[in-house]
Amino acid sequence: MKDKVKGLVLGLTIGTMITGVSAYAASTAKIEVIYDNLKYMVDGNQKVPSSGQGFIYQGTTYVPLRFAGEAAGKEVTWDGKNKTIWFGKKDSAFKYLSDIPYARMDGRSVNDLDLNQNYDREKITIAGKQYQKGISTYISPYALTQKLSLDYNLNGKFKKFTGELGVDDKTKNAPENVTITFIGDDRELSRFSVKGGDNPLPVTVDLTGVLKFRIVFEIDPKSSDFVYGAIGDAKIFD
Repeated sequence: MKDKVKGLVLGLTIGTMITGVSAYAASTAKIEVIYDNLKYMVDGNQKVPSSGQGFIYQGTTYVPLRFAGEAAGKEVTWDGKNKTIWFGKKDSAFKYLSDIPYARMDGRSVNDLDLNQNYDREKITIAGKQYQKGISTYISPYALTQKLSLDYNLNGKFKKFTGELGVDDKTKNAPENVTITFIGDDRELSRFSVKGGDNPLPVTVDLTGVLKFRIVFEIDPKSSDFVYGAIGDAKIFD
């Protein structure tokens, strides 16, 4: 066993350093890993990495990321500019909507708004699925209006919006449905209704030529309880 232990100098982001794809590490640390004669079985068939070998570190087994992806039938691509690893189809360039300042908000005061920009805040969860990025809005039946809207100035620079709609699990037992409407330049593009406990609803909205993009979250005026409407992985694509 002693011969299998090797001292390595690797980036602290070790999970990405063993992918077979170059990655930048801000700092380094010396660690000890255990190399072993690992075998890889995929759907009952043994697969052998073309380069690199897996190892064990602190009880966790690491394998070359490119091998793992391709063994599962997914192409693996490294985007050095954005420091992003793609599995399968590579989309065009995108931005998370939660990373873009909104142009205007109507329906509640800013201090009352729970707009989840994911700056060390609680993550959005829809039917048990957690998202690192997204938008979550608090809608109350006791407000002057039972809806909230967010405007974004896109200036015709983006082609589509994608996201997964639902009710955040914080209010999954609320009886109210949340209607989420997407509007481009004062024209309704699409409308959806979601309820707590429902699986996330994937949507795509065409934004070609749209200058101002508005998202409206709304509950029935007769509602008796507040609810969090949410969009996980809200993205806009060039």
